[in-house]
Amino acid sequence: MKKLFVHPLWLLLVIPLLGMVYVMINREPSLSRTLYTDLDDTIPFIRYFIIPYMIWMPFLYLTFIYFYFKDRELYFRALFAYTLSVLICYGIYLLFQTTVPRLQLQDNDLLSRMVMFVYQNDAPYNCFPSIHCLSSYLLFIAAKSSPAIRPKSVAAIGVVAWFIIISTLFVKQHVVMDVLAGVMLGHVMFSFSTFVLRRTRRWFVGKGKEMPGIHPIGFD
Repeated sequence: MKKLFVHPLWLLLVIPLLGMVYVMINREPSLSRTLYTDLDDTIPFIRYFIIPYMIWMPFLYLTFIYFYFKDRELYFRALFAYTLSVLICYGIYLLFQTTVPRLQLQDNDLLSRMVMFVYQNDAPYNCFPSIHCLSSYLLFIAAKSSPAIRPKSVAAIGVVAWFIIISTLFVKQHVVMDVLAGVMLGHVMFSFSTFVLRRTRRWFVGKGKEMPGIHPIGFD
């Protein structure tokens, strides 16, 4: 019987699957909470930041694919960390759902319509922590951790990641506490995923077994 072969890039299907779960749980809460602070009042609305905000999904896929070809082990570590982080966020959303006050836009220019499109298709009820922020920061620190990723590539990933992170504030999709929590969660979960996967690999190697897709020199 032939072995069933599943290409590692198919694991990226976890991203849309998690997105489907997000849509199901993004409902208006019975108890309205907000983490809005005076600091958020000082942050202006800048419609131009809707552009980095909306490139988040292409950035996510393209960076994971880049990791796959440049550093296979990093690809698995980062995707594992992303999946765990998003599941943790969903648990928080179910137990501690927060909202963000939305602006009433009057302008009808292209960028304002893009903002309204986001507002209409992403209800402001699953906010703390920010998945945009945790995933963008996670990919940045993942790139920094790999000697296989060139400094120029790390810098490019970092610039895009940080523009996405701050865009969540300037288009009023998130508040400061959402951003901080997302960045912290991304940092912790990437460290955790690195620990788990490397310990698991050492255990299999120590037992004299072959862990599927994982060998002493890295992931295949």
